[in-house]
Amino acid sequence: MNKVNTNHQNHMMKGALVLSVAAFITKVLSALYKVPFQNLTGDEGFYVYQQIYPLYGIAVALSLNGLPLFISKLVAEETETSKQQLIIKQIGLWLMIISFTLFVFFWLGASWIAEKMGDEELLPVIRSVSYIYLFIPFLSSIRGFFQGNLDMIPTGISQVGEQIARILVLLGAAYTYTITDWTVYQMGSIALSSSWIAGIVGSVILFWYVFHRAEKKDTSKVFDKQNFFEIGRRLMAEGLPLTAMSSMMVLFQLLDSFTIYNGLIESGISEQMAMSLKGIYDRGQPFVQLGLVVGLGISTSALPLLRKYSRENKKEEWEKISFTVLNLTFLFSGAASVGLIAIMPWLNHALFSDEAGTGVLRIYVISILLASMISSTLSILQSKTNRMLPLIALLIGLMVKASINQFAVKHLGIMGSSYLTIFSLLIVLLLMNSQMPKKIWIKFLEDRKIFKILITLIIMGGITYLTLKGLELIFPLMGRAVSLVLTFIGTFFGGIIFIKGLMLFDLLSEQEWQYIPFKEKFSRFRNE
Repeated sequence: MNKVNTNHQNHMMKGALVLSVAAFITKVLSALYKVPFQNLTGDEGFYVYQQIYPLYGIAVALSLNGLPLFISKLVAEETETSKQQLIIKQIGLWLMIISFTLFVFFWLGASWIAEKMGDEELLPVIRSVSYIYLFIPFLSSIRGFFQGNLDMIPTGISQVGEQIARILVLLGAAYTYTITDWTVYQMGSIALSSSWIAGIVGSVILFWYVFHRAEKKDTSKVFDKQNFFEIGRRLMAEGLPLTAMSSMMVLFQLLDSFTIYNGLIESGISEQMAMSLKGIYDRGQPFVQLGLVVGLGISTSALPLLRKYSRENKKEEWEKISFTVLNLTFLFSGAASVGLIAIMPWLNHALFSDEAGTGVLRIYVISILLASMISSTLSILQSKTNRMLPLIALLIGLMVKASINQFAVKHLGIMGSSYLTIFSLLIVLLLMNSQMPKKIWIKFLEDRKIFKILITLIIMGGITYLTLKGLELIFPLMGRAVSLVLTFIGTFFGGIIFIKGLMLFDLLSEQEWQYIPFKEKFSRFRNE
């Protein structure tokens, strides 16, 4: 029996690794393509794309994160293949209803949405992205079925395939824009068509796995009407909250799409300038995406243990691993935020050809730390306490952002939106932690650990920035290539200082060091 459990656990861990690698590749690609896209289309073209991108991001959250996870739970509750396939049919019908409703809303309501965003020329761009919602039933239900049977490869392969197809179409549209007389809105419509083209690619890949791996069972005669409505109830109570939390940053971006441009226009600036400023503000998105990969990559490796101890009711071990997750997340997402703040002038110039919006971006990247901490806190709460609290906290944070953001932008410019994003995320984090065991946070005060962490981050950021300022004096005529070299130097130098700080202040336990990549490389220095 122990051997069976061990094999089951190993299979689960391998599946988690496949999904983690696929997610890492997808997030890196998603962050990197935005740089050449902005370089080709300018801040105005970037504005058009980023205004509508959250509508695509919500579809991704539905088809890749929240719904497949929920469906996998339903599938895992059944051991018979025929019953699992019946569940897929029933949940698929619900998803068809929901997805078609969303498609109709975005297609017919495109004019209203564009008007609320303050730019009626966005109408065809919105309609272009709306077709992705028609693919959600296939993408999410098939992924959920395979994940429920601990087969993560179809999800991982389809996820990467979708992203590659989307990027090829996006960059193709951006390049075509540079050699034709397309408007930024025509370019945006073609660029956002990449969403449903990626949906086709993902669906084809998943159906290939269905035909080659799924066992065929006849479920047509056992449709259970009562069970159908019970699945619908659970979809609303469990599936949608999961989706909302997994798309947190996308929802904040969506609010920005409705408020930043309008706030800038209300402040009295021209439409063209408002578009450019919104495009500059959106430069922060790839930084945050990459930063979240860094901040969450290490901490998520400890989450299977967290769930294991929770199921076995091992309170002491659960609290210990919970602290490990938060400590690692705080350290590495904090390092990502502070590091980006330090190198931002050079990074901004290297990637986007100028330093416009550097101050705004420095504030915005603090969201890496807060969003990472929220994500880790969510995992901890879901294993022990009230699962509705995170959703309530998120809704309150979104309400704060929605009610004040346009006013803040009108009076403070795009800096106002950066401040409010940070403030709203902080509210979400504080509310979620109202149910966190106090013992976990007390550990941050033991031996003045929190102060040592802050000192390490401040020293890392300060020395990195001053070093680059000194090198800048040696290279006064900075081109983008020089800025890129300085960015790499600053990143490497800051990373060394950070690791030295971890060792000097003993910020990681022996167990926590096991989650660090290339830990063997550091062991020699730690033992000196």
